[in-house]
Amino acid sequence: MSHDTNHDAIDALRLSGYAEREAAFLYLVAVHSGYFLRRQFCEFTGRERGSVATHFLRKTITHGLVRVLDADGHHRAYHLSGKSLYRMLGDPDSQNRRVKSGGEILRRLMTLDLVLRHLAAEEFLETESAKRLCFIHAIVDQNAVTAAFAFGESVPVSILRNDENHATHFYFVDEGQRSLSKFERFLIAYRELLRALPQAEVVYVARRPLHFKDAGRMFRRLVSKPGSAHPACPLGIDHLLRWLVVNRKFHGLHRSITPEEHRLLEEGACLYRDPIHAGVIAAWNSGVMDARKVREVFGAPATRIGFTTEWIQASYPNFLTLAAGHATGHEDCERQMRIALPDNDMDESTGYG
Repeated sequence: MSHDTNHDAIDALRLSGYAEREAAFLYLVAVHSGYFLRRQFCEFTGRERGSVATHFLRKTITHGLVRVLDADGHHRAYHLSGKSLYRMLGDPDSQNRRVKSGGEILRRLMTLDLVLRHLAAEEFLETESAKRLCFIHAIVDQNAVTAAFAFGESVPVSILRNDENHATHFYFVDEGQRSLSKFERFLIAYRELLRALPQAEVVYVARRPLHFKDAGRMFRRLVSKPGSAHPACPLGIDHLLRWLVVNRKFHGLHRSITPEEHRLLEEGACLYRDPIHAGVIAAWNSGVMDARKVREVFGAPATRIGFTTEWIQASYPNFLTLAAGHATGHEDCERQMRIALPDNDMDESTGYG
C-alpha cells in the first residue's frame, strides 16, 4: 500500500466481514482497475484456488459489491461495481465502477497484474490528486502536468521504494494495440512532464513483444534529447561541437567562414562563456580534446529519462483478447453481466475466473 492509502476504507471493509487480505485486495481493485480475476485474488492472498476464493466471491456478490462478467459459461471476470465501496473511498462516482468495453477491461486487468507484481518494491500513486502532489513536490511546471492529464486515460505511476533518487515510473499498458499511434499520443502528452522530473522511466507493458523495438525508437525520437540535457549545452552537444570546429577554423586557423558559420560563431559566443567552456575550448584548439571527450564531459544528462519494456505472460478470458478497434461494446458487456454466481462455479479449480 502507499502513503495515500485510505486505511479507514480498509477498516470499514474488515468490519463488514472481510479478512485483512480480502479487504486490502478489494481496495487495490477499487483504486487501480475496477475489474479482477479469481487467480489475481489467489495470487495476492497466497492461497490456492479453492474454498477461500469461493467464499470470498460469494460474499462480495451477496453484499452487492461485485458483478460477474461471463465470457463463455466457463471463464469469468469480476467487476467491483458496488457504489457503497467507492463511497467508503470518498469517490462514489469513480470511473472504475462503470461498465467498460472488452478491450478496456483487458487493459485494467493487465494493470492490476502489474500493480500486484511490483507492489512490494514500488509505491503506486493511487489518485490523481496524489500524482499532482508528487509532481508539485518535484517542482514541475503545472502546464506540463495539465498536458499529461489531458491524455485522458489513467496511467499507472509509481515511485521506487527506498530509492534516493525517487525514480518515477510511468506505465503504458498496451492491451493489444494494432499500431503505436496511442503510444505516440501518450509520449507527446507526457514528454514535458518526463523531462521535468529528476529521474523518470517509461515502461511499455504488453502481452506480446510485437511493438517493443519500435516503441523504443519512438521514445528516443519523441522524448529523448541526446546531448541537450546538460545546462552547459542548452542547444545540445552537437551544437557545441559544430561551434568548436568553426571557432577554431576562424580564430585559430584564420580561415574564411560562410555566413551560416558566422551566425553559428556569434550564437556560440553568447552561450559558451563559462569557465567550463574556456577549458574545453583551449583543449580543443590544442588538439588535446576531440568530439568523443567532449561528449564524455557533457554527456551525463541532468535529467535522466529511461525506457524499458515489460512482458506480461498471463492468461485472460478469451472474450477480452479482441484486437484494438474490435473490442466488445458496452451493450454486449452489459448483456454478459451476471448478478449472481452460479453454484457450479463455486468449486471451480481451473480456468481464468
